Amino acid sequence: MVAVIAAVLIAALQQPTALTIGSASARPGQASSGFIEVPAGSDAATRIPISIVRGVQAGPTIALIAGTHGSEVAPIVALQRVRALIDPAAMRGTVLIVHVANMPSFLGRTIYYSPIDGKNLNRVYPGKADGTVSERIAYAITNQIIERADYLVDMHATSSLTRRGHATSAHLSTRRIRRNCGANPP
Repeated sequence: MVAVIAAVLIAALQQPTALTIGSASARPGQASSGFIEVPAGSDAATRIPISIVRGVQAGPTIALIAGTHGSEVAPIVALQRVRALIDPAAMRGTVLIVHVANMPSFLGRTIYYSPIDGKNLNRVYPGKADGTVSERIAYAITNQIIERADYLVDMHATSSLTRRGHATSAHLSTRRIRRNCGANPP
């Protein structure tokens, strides 16, 4: 009996730990979706839909962020498709997906500014734990997603709500690039 208990304990200790962010939790070789809850402050609470996809082998972590501005639908749809296509059994490393970074702006279909606090999420990073809803969203994404990432792709697009033509862009960032350029990595 002691040998069985010892074997179970050893097996449990050898299991790779799960990566948990908000309500999403994934072990190597698994994918999971959930939410990062952003608590109420001086204004309403919100939540950020995310996915974690972990390869069977260790490797770098890439964060993909969409939905910073409520009218930028193309990156949101693209990341839904990416999530469906990624096979954790066929990859190494981790993919962290923020499907809609700014839910208040998305639901309000505002172009740049939150309908709750009037702030542009893209301009308030790294955010504040006790700030307005945009600042709290930025704080949550910075601390729970960006700080874990080796690479970051911040996806943006125009839409029929803007006066510019249709375009999609991505801001690429890595700790190595920031360090090589003389910036302080987080």
